[in-house]
Amino acid sequence: MFGVKNRHGVGGGDLEQRVAALEEAVRENRALNVRLAELTDVVSELLLPVAARDEQKLEELLGKYRGDFS
Repeated sequence: MFGVKNRHGVGGGDLEQRVAALEEAVRENRALNVRLAELTDVVSELLLPVAARDEQKLEELLGKYRGDFS
């Protein structure tokens, strides 16, 4: 079960490989969460009324966002 060896040393998978794959998935998930947070910041700033916007902050956020896709 779950690729873990039993007390006789026989198992159905390599635990180290599974842990490495899970760690990589966690890294990807964290990177996506950071990206989503950045995009949320941009959208939040764009949704503010024009008079309440911080245009300099908006330009910085948009520049960073655009730079990531260049």
